[in-house]
Amino acid sequence: MPGIGEVIEGAMQQAPHSGRQSMKAINHGFLRLTRRKFPPRRLASPAFAEVATGDNSLKIPVNDRLVGLAPMTPPDHPPGPAHPPPAPADGDALYFAAFHASLEALALSENGLFVDVNEAAQRIFGFTREELVGTSLMRCVAPEHQALVAANIGARREAVYELRLLHKNGREFDGEIQGKTIYVGARALRLTILRDVTERRQSAASLQDSQAKLGLALGLARLGQWEMDVGTGTFTFGDDFLRLIGTSVEREGGRQMSAADYARRFIPPDEAALVAQEIGKAIATADPNFTRQLEHQFIRADGSLGVMLVRFAIVKDATGRTVRTYGVNQDITEQKVAEQQRVRLGEQLQQAQKMEALGTLAGGIAHDFNNILTGILGHLQLATMDLPPSHPARAGVDEAAKAGRRARDLVARILAFSRHSQHERKSAALAPIVDEVLHLLRASLPATIRLNRVVAPDCPPVLCDTAQIHQVIMNLGTNAAHAMRAHGGVLTVELMRVTPNSALRRRHPQINPTHTIRLTVRDTGTGMEEAVLKRIFEPFYTTKATGEGSGLGLTMVYSIVEDHLGAIVVESAPGEGTSFDLYFSPAQVPAATAATTPPLTPARSPFGRGRVLMLVDDDEDVRAVGATILQRLDFRPEAFANPAAALAAFRDEPDRFCAVISDLTMPIMSGVELARELLALRPALPLILTSGNLNTDAASHGVQYTIRKPFELDELASMLRRVLHEPAA
Repeated sequence: MPGIGEVIEGAMQQAPHSGRQSMKAINHGFLRLTRRKFPPRRLASPAFAEVATGDNSLKIPVNDRLVGLAPMTPPDHPPGPAHPPPAPADGDALYFAAFHASLEALALSENGLFVDVNEAAQRIFGFTREELVGTSLMRCVAPEHQALVAANIGARREAVYELRLLHKNGREFDGEIQGKTIYVGARALRLTILRDVTERRQSAASLQDSQAKLGLALGLARLGQWEMDVGTGTFTFGDDFLRLIGTSVEREGGRQMSAADYARRFIPPDEAALVAQEIGKAIATADPNFTRQLEHQFIRADGSLGVMLVRFAIVKDATGRTVRTYGVNQDITEQKVAEQQRVRLGEQLQQAQKMEALGTLAGGIAHDFNNILTGILGHLQLATMDLPPSHPARAGVDEAAKAGRRARDLVARILAFSRHSQHERKSAALAPIVDEVLHLLRASLPATIRLNRVVAPDCPPVLCDTAQIHQVIMNLGTNAAHAMRAHGGVLTVELMRVTPNSALRRRHPQINPTHTIRLTVRDTGTGMEEAVLKRIFEPFYTTKATGEGSGLGLTMVYSIVEDHLGAIVVESAPGEGTSFDLYFSPAQVPAATAATTPPLTPARSPFGRGRVLMLVDDDEDVRAVGATILQRLDFRPEAFANPAAALAAFRDEPDRFCAVISDLTMPIMSGVELARELLALRPALPLILTSGNLNTDAASHGVQYTIRKPFELDELASMLRRVLHEPAA
């Protein structure tokens, strides 16, 4: 019969490094050793604990001790817990050395009682060998897992499982058991490898936590990882990447996908060539540190488009051949949209600043031009009073007066653009305005242009100046007709109730959620180039021939829509026509109707009766023509260029003046400031303010009467009759 040394030697030769195969080799050693050296010994009246094991139950001794492997104590090593039990004197010493010096914790048991344990097992549990041998295994197993252990022992099956173990000090810890039943004759012994997996569990939990945090970070950053096997042309995607493109492992049936299938499903055709070219460069490069970054559009699983930022690198084998590419993709769609919004907002800010500057300039020009027109129209009216209808010059004077009035209307449009002009607003439905404009357009359009009216019946009213809205629709309709005059087409005016969605608001930040009324004027004409489209709202910019347009029409449209707190969106392309979408908010409450001013009554007959009237204006032409008109009406005008001088004269003799006519905008002192001082001296003083920019609430300063420049003789005469309470002529 071979000795224990031969048994162990054979077992060691069979044993690879894995725990299960190590177990097999040690089992063989145990079998051969225990048959010869350790026959079973009897227990004295053992007490048993019955543990359920399914259909049967296993009686495991709890208190009584079995006699374990009887050691032989060498003379050089006294017994004690600090040393392994002494080995037999024969060739079995190699087995004892292997068993007790093993780095793995080993235990041998029979009928649920410890027969032997090595040093590693003693360290795990904190017990000495003497304290464990002959005692129940269950003293080292947490209560909740004792049934599991008993079941495996009772079934005598080889098993590997994790459980909670007990230390001598009562502390529970995570353990792993790898057990197998070995037979020695009629005896069934259980050989067990024990491991403290607390650190492994903690590492696994930490790794899982890190992976969860990494997954969360990847999700928040909209990142996805991938790699591609160059030899097979197969992608392997991470879960995060699949989420990025709107799919999942379950939907795809795995994480792998051919490069051709991925390109066909998730990359637009016009982008696929670029992506393939970049990957081809990566594969062909000789640089092992090659990296690349590119952007391309991608198609999500639901069909929506996005923008992907790709960063990737390569892996080469020992021969320098590229065998793998790997990378991280990031969905930067939101960043791209935000970047486009910033560009659009910057352009809109520049446009708004440009319009504001031009408006300020236009307002200043209009103010001066109004003064000039006041002089021109006033003198022309005086000339018509002096010339009989049959005079040869009368026709020319009348034509000059017409031209002056057209100039006055143009100045009024400039003032409206510069926002110095105030308009009455009321709650009004837009449908009747649309119908009125279409009626006027229909009469002037050629037969080649067809009108199409689309008006929703449920559109709520808008707080607006109906005359301005009329002007907007008429202007857009006239421009649309002009764009189709060569070949004809369809002019559509559409009034709808809409709900601006988030995508529309992202593309056009000037639209807000309250803009639920959309007025559209669309044509099928020639359309516009991008360069023209960017400038259409600039004052005096026009593509029409000389004499066909002033370049203020669309400027007025822009200004009016903005003044109404609306939004305007224009879409056009050469040969595809143009669409103007105007967005308005519905009126929340009916607007209060302002009191209407009674019409002026022509009254050229003199009624001044020599009364003194103060005229204050810093413009010499206005003072001159105003004084002449007042003289024709039988007043004695006293004209002042300086409002401070006028105030001083009035303070000296406040009752000498029957009324005061003052310009609104003057240096040193404004018309409102002058009016305040004059009314303080004489509260019932009849006072009229004149200006082309009547944007001041004169009534709040005690001024009840205003007249807009350039005024005509009849307007001024009727206003004077009213303030002086003179009967109509």
